[in-house]
Amino acid sequence: MKGFTNPVAKHLHSTQVFLGEASFPGILFHVSFYPGAVYLPEADGLVLGHLFRIVKNTEELFRKLDAYEGIGAEYDAPHEFKKAVIPIHFSGKTVEAATYLYNTSYDHYPTIPSGDFKK
Repeated sequence: MKGFTNPVAKHLHSTQVFLGEASFPGILFHVSFYPGAVYLPEADGLVLGHLFRIVKNTEELFRKLDAYEGIGAEYDAPHEFKKAVIPIHFSGKTVEAATYLYNTSYDHYPTIPSGDFKK
């Protein structure tokens, strides 16, 4: 999301195009200093985030994002996160977007009812 200052977020913000706020049905929860999100098409709650258009260096960007999220053969399985293309709500439409979703048990983490990690 915009406003985060870790090196990977800074790279994303400075090299790609911010489109605006987006959401998808699911659950957001507090893992540690970071959130985890689960896509649940039937959920009443929404997970809020920001949508970016990838305009250059797609492979390099996804290598950086995957490494940041601990995805790839060099990381022990099961991976905490997975990358998935899911339908999201953006600007009154449903569009497909690559999203990093939590990939392991989350029952013991507190939920974030607002769906907004920044709040």
